[in-house]
Amino acid sequence: MTTTGWTTRLLLAVVLAVTAGCVAELDKVERTTRGPSAEALMLARSYAMNGRAPDFEEKRHWERAVEERVYAYLRDHPELQQATRYTEFRFLWQVTPGSTAAEVRVLLEEPQEQTIDPARMAALAERHWSEMRSKVKEAWVYEPAWAIYFDDAGVVAIVNRVSSVAPRY
Repeated sequence: MTTTGWTTRLLLAVVLAVTAGCVAELDKVERTTRGPSAEALMLARSYAMNGRAPDFEEKRHWERAVEERVYAYLRDHPELQQATRYTEFRFLWQVTPGSTAAEVRVLLEEPQEQTIDPARMAALAERHWSEMRSKVKEAWVYEPAWAIYFDDAGVVAIVNRVSSVAPRY
């Protein structure tokens, strides 16, 4: 084989290695103390379904529906006003550790996936699974990038798949 052939192969190997390293860094799974907000998921769903953000009327209709669900839940559960997560639930429409499954459904509606399979939950959590596995009973997946983990009482962990090439909403 000629020197040019070896050089070409070496260069190709280096390019592939660098590319593989870059691709590995595109998606990272981060554990966070704040979950998705209802608005962020609504925007992601709108882009996925329509290829655009919702117009004024669509957003107003959606906001009214979320407000009605939140107010109805608070009327039925006045004890939530004493909880530390009240502000996030009532004003920010955001999931936080301690949120109950019902609160998550009020804010985010039904998940795209629910699982009790430890292997699937470990795959979603990646490197964070070892510190979460003893507490977690179930995971709910909200596309494009969220997994919310529950024990018997409520949310115990939240992970977000962050991609450098994903759109920011």
